[in-house]
Amino acid sequence: MSGAEGFDYRTRTNGEVAIFHHGKMAKMMRDQEAQDFLAAIKDGDRQEVMSRFVGNDGQMSRPGVQATASTGLHGNGEAHAVKDFRRKTG
Repeated sequence: MSGAEGFDYRTRTNGEVAIFHHGKMAKMMRDQEAQDFLAAIKDGDRQEVMSRFVGNDGQMSRPGVQATASTGLHGNGEAHAVKDFRRKTG
């Protein structure tokens, strides 16, 4: 397999999308860029799309950052749809 591999992405409830490469955060996207990414991921090869959005320069935008439970990130979007949650009062 000569194409891109090792990429994964996670979404936040606030609309942000993080792309990881081999478990390390490669890029955090917000606003229109995140929406463009989510639209592109539906229509193309996921690994190639993530590679294109991260860039092919071999450099990570935030090297050494690991995904942890405290990051507030959720799976790659396949397990559940985006939900709006309401806070309970009193």
